[in-house]
This record gives sequence, C-alpha cells and structure tokens, in this order.
Amino acid sequence: MTAADALARLRELVVEERDAIRAVDSERVVGLADEKERLICALRDGMASAGQAERDLFPKVVASLRENGVLLAHARNCLRDVLQLVSASSATYGAAGTIAGDMRGRRVSVNL
Repeated sequence: MTAADALARLRELVVEERDAIRAVDSERVVGLADEKERLICALRDGMASAGQAERDLFPKVVASLRENGVLLAHARNCLRDVLQLVSASSATYGAAGTIAGDMRGRRVSVNL
C-alpha cells in the first residue's frame, strides 16, 4: 500500500469514526481503530518514499485524528460525570461512614 492510498483511506476513516462517535457506536469505533492502526503502520513504512502532496496532507490528517480523539475524551468524561451523579444520588452510607457509591477505582467501558 502506498502512502497516498493509506492517507486517502485514513481520511475516509476519520469521517466514519466521527460519525460513529456521534452515534455512540462503540463497536464501530473499535473496529475503525484497528483499521487506523494498520494504516498508520503502512504510513510509517511508506512516508519515506511519499511525494510532496502526501507530506502536505499528513498534518491535516493528524489534526483530524486529534479532533476525533478530543471527541472520544469528551464522551468519556461525560460518561464519568453521569456515573458519578447516578452513584452519588443512590449512595448509601456504610458502617464506617463511607459512601458505598464512591467512584474511586471505577473504570468506564466504551462498550455501551
């Protein structure tokens, strides 16, 4: 796969990923991440022989990937906040006076 092919497909994936993030389609987001990883490996191998057009396009693709990363991080933080609110509203006090709904140590799965 050439660098041009990898960049073209990566640009398509960025749009697909953004749509999947907005649709809260975690299976699709994970599937796209796997394909993105393969393309990035192909780019790593192919950028040395890439032309100027590919070198000029690369920063734009990176910026789009960062934007999607911000969307994913924001979605994760929103879920964390919701879980904290739900936990706090249903928390019960234990014998030692601690809140049973304490969020410390909890993890949020992206598989909704």
